[in-house]
Amino acid sequence: MKQLKLYPLLAILGAVLIWGFSFLSIKVTVAVIPPLTMAFIRFAMASFLLFWVHRWLEPRGKVAPADLPLLAGAGLIGITLYFYFENNGVKLITASAASIIIAGIPVLTLLSEALFFKGPFNGVKVGSVLLSVVGVYLLVTGDSQGLGRPGAGLGYLMMSGAALAWVIYVIITRPLFRRYSQLTIVCYQTYFGTLALAPFLFIERTDWSAVNTPIVWNLIFMGVCCSALAYYFYVYALDKLGANLTALFLNLIPFITVLAGWLILGEQLLPLQILGGLLVIAAVCVMDWEPPRFKKSVAQTGHP
Repeated sequence: MKQLKLYPLLAILGAVLIWGFSFLSIKVTVAVIPPLTMAFIRFAMASFLLFWVHRWLEPRGKVAPADLPLLAGAGLIGITLYFYFENNGVKLITASAASIIIAGIPVLTLLSEALFFKGPFNGVKVGSVLLSVVGVYLLVTGDSQGLGRPGAGLGYLMMSGAALAWVIYVIITRPLFRRYSQLTIVCYQTYFGTLALAPFLFIERTDWSAVNTPIVWNLIFMGVCCSALAYYFYVYALDKLGANLTALFLNLIPFITVLAGWLILGEQLLPLQILGGLLVIAAVCVMDWEPPRFKKSVAQTGHP
């Protein structure tokens, strides 16, 4: 019995570690390969792997033609638009700050549920939203050194746009969970999102001579590990541990990114930024104590 519990725990820890390091890979790679070209290469690899995983695990996982427009729209927003914002944002600010902003997505989703779907909203949930708002404010304004860099303000706006795009993606995807498995949904959305990224290969200019071995390995890590392997780990853990416990583990992602960013890239967060980051994570933890009905949809969509 303990062994059966150990495997899903190891799986979710593996997914969290991979996703935590993903921000560093983006930071390193986007300095050489333009943001959307990089996203296309990443998701082209992921599409290939997910196709075979889907065929192996769910050979009958077909979708109705009537749902293809919804899947396409979700793919455009959750992959194409999301990674337009995220990759450009990480290019302009530290990977650590970017990961903390993304960590606040569950709270932003909770707020959208209350505003647009009249979801339950009590004192605990109000507190989580306020904590998150204050945390992000301190994270941004506390970057007294970084805000002086060209484009840093735009970088924070880009990351906020990424968070908003993911919330819209979750709202669009929510009805599909009543008809299809998570694996089927993500596979089709990945196909559509990747196709929409393809034109940027010809729009963005890439100096392919500057692509060295470390960049290639980072691309492979993002395509194989972040977008395919970690997702498989996450789905496995979600099935065995449930949505609430897996969501709590996801809160470790920004801590991993901050620690790895400090050790590997030499990034530093100033005291006010650290306080802001802790408030964002606290806000998500407060929300996890009393999850709304929409929270299951957030957990089901996994990490960006």
